[in-house]
Amino acid sequence: MKSLDWISVSMEEVEWKPSRHPGVRYRSLRFDRETGAGAMILDMAPGTSYPAHVHTAGEDVLILDGELIIGSGRHGRGSYIYSPPGSTHAPRTEKGCRMFIVLPGKVEEIDR
Repeated sequence: MKSLDWISVSMEEVEWKPSRHPGVRYRSLRFDRETGAGAMILDMAPGTSYPAHVHTAGEDVLILDGELIIGSGRHGRGSYIYSPPGSTHAPRTEKGCRMFIVLPGKVEEIDR
Protein backbone atom coordinates (compact mmCIF):
# COMPACT_ATOMS: atom_id res chain seq x y z
CA MET A 1 0.00 0.00 0.00
CA LYS A 2 1.29 3.46 -0.90
CA SER A 3 2.07 5.78 2.00
CA LEU A 4 0.32 9.14 1.72
CA ASP A 5 1.71 12.35 3.15
CA TRP A 6 -0.58 14.50 5.27
CA ILE A 7 -0.76 18.20 4.55
CA SER A 8 -1.43 20.69 7.32
CA VAL A 9 -1.62 24.40 6.58
CA SER A 10 -2.23 27.34 8.91
CA MET A 11 -4.31 29.88 6.98
CA GLU A 12 -2.51 32.75 8.72
CA GLU A 13 0.72 31.58 7.06
CA VAL A 14 -0.76 31.54 3.54
CA GLU A 15 -0.76 34.92 1.80
CA TRP A 16 -3.69 36.22 -0.20
CA LYS A 17 -2.93 36.24 -3.91
CA PRO A 18 -4.84 38.29 -6.47
CA SER A 19 -6.55 36.31 -9.19
CA ARG A 20 -6.53 37.54 -12.77
CA HIS A 21 -10.13 38.66 -12.24
CA PRO A 22 -10.62 42.06 -10.53
CA GLY A 23 -12.02 41.85 -7.01
CA VAL A 24 -11.17 38.16 -6.58
CA ARG A 25 -8.32 36.88 -4.39
CA TYR A 26 -7.45 33.48 -2.95
CA ARG A 27 -5.37 31.55 -0.45
CA SER A 28 -4.16 28.30 -2.00
CA LEU A 29 -4.13 25.55 0.62
CA ARG A 30 -3.22 22.74 -1.79
CA PHE A 31 -2.77 22.60 -5.56
CA ASP A 32 -1.60 19.94 -8.04
CA ARG A 33 -0.54 21.59 -11.32
CA GLU A 34 -0.78 18.32 -13.23
CA THR A 35 -4.35 17.42 -12.31
CA GLY A 36 -5.77 20.81 -11.33
CA ALA A 37 -6.93 19.35 -8.01
CA GLY A 38 -6.73 21.59 -4.98
CA ALA A 39 -8.32 23.42 -2.10
CA MET A 40 -8.50 27.15 -1.44
CA ILE A 41 -10.19 30.00 0.33
CA LEU A 42 -11.64 32.38 -2.29
CA ASP A 43 -12.69 35.95 -1.56
CA MET A 44 -14.95 37.94 -3.88
CA ALA A 45 -15.38 41.67 -3.20
CA PRO A 46 -18.88 43.19 -3.24
CA GLY A 47 -20.21 43.61 -6.78
CA THR A 48 -17.77 41.07 -8.23
CA SER A 49 -18.51 38.40 -10.82
CA TYR A 50 -16.42 35.45 -11.95
CA PRO A 51 -16.40 34.52 -15.66
CA ALA A 52 -18.35 31.48 -16.87
CA HIS A 53 -16.35 28.28 -16.45
CA VAL A 54 -16.65 24.49 -16.57
CA HIS A 55 -15.66 22.18 -13.72
CA THR A 56 -14.22 19.16 -15.51
CA ALA A 57 -14.24 17.05 -12.33
CA GLY A 58 -16.81 18.89 -10.20
CA GLU A 59 -16.51 21.32 -7.31
CA ASP A 60 -17.42 21.48 -3.61
CA VAL A 61 -18.04 24.91 -2.05
CA LEU A 62 -18.79 25.95 1.53
CA ILE A 63 -19.83 29.59 2.00
CA LEU A 64 -17.91 30.95 5.01
CA ASP A 65 -19.25 34.50 4.90
CA GLY A 66 -21.38 36.72 2.67
CA GLU A 67 -23.53 35.55 -0.21
CA LEU A 68 -22.83 33.88 -3.57
CA ILE A 69 -25.29 34.08 -6.45
CA ILE A 70 -25.35 31.30 -9.06
CA GLY A 71 -28.09 31.74 -11.63
CA SER A 72 -31.22 32.60 -9.64
CA GLY A 73 -29.96 30.88 -6.47
CA ARG A 74 -28.63 32.86 -3.51
CA HIS A 75 -26.33 30.96 -1.16
CA GLY A 76 -25.47 32.47 2.23
CA ARG A 77 -23.14 31.65 5.10
CA GLY A 78 -23.14 27.95 5.92
CA SER A 79 -24.46 26.88 2.50
CA TYR A 80 -22.84 23.92 0.78
CA ILE A 81 -22.87 23.82 -3.02
CA TYR A 82 -21.88 20.84 -5.17
CA SER A 83 -21.27 21.30 -8.90
CA PRO A 84 -21.08 17.95 -10.75
CA PRO A 85 -18.42 17.22 -13.39
CA GLY A 86 -19.10 19.12 -16.60
CA SER A 87 -21.24 21.76 -14.89
CA THR A 88 -21.00 25.38 -15.98
CA HIS A 89 -21.68 28.54 -14.01
CA ALA A 90 -20.73 32.22 -13.68
CA PRO A 91 -21.03 33.09 -9.98
CA ARG A 92 -21.37 36.62 -8.70
CA THR A 93 -21.87 38.46 -5.44
CA GLU A 94 -23.57 41.70 -4.48
CA LYS A 95 -22.50 41.76 -0.81
CA GLY A 96 -19.12 40.02 -1.04
CA CYS A 97 -18.36 36.39 -0.33
CA ARG A 98 -15.68 34.20 1.25
CA MET A 99 -15.78 30.48 0.52
CA PHE A 100 -13.82 27.26 0.97
CA ILE A 101 -13.49 25.43 -2.35
CA VAL A 102 -12.33 21.88 -3.13
CA LEU A 103 -11.54 21.12 -6.77
CA PRO A 104 -10.91 17.47 -7.73
CA GLY A 105 -9.74 18.54 -11.21
CA LYS A 106 -9.24 21.33 -13.70
CA VAL A 107 -11.43 24.37 -14.31
CA GLU A 108 -11.78 25.70 -17.85
CA GLU A 109 -12.98 29.21 -18.57
CA ILE A 110 -15.54 29.67 -21.33
CA ASP A 111 -14.98 32.36 -23.96
CA ARG A 112 -18.07 34.48 -24.37
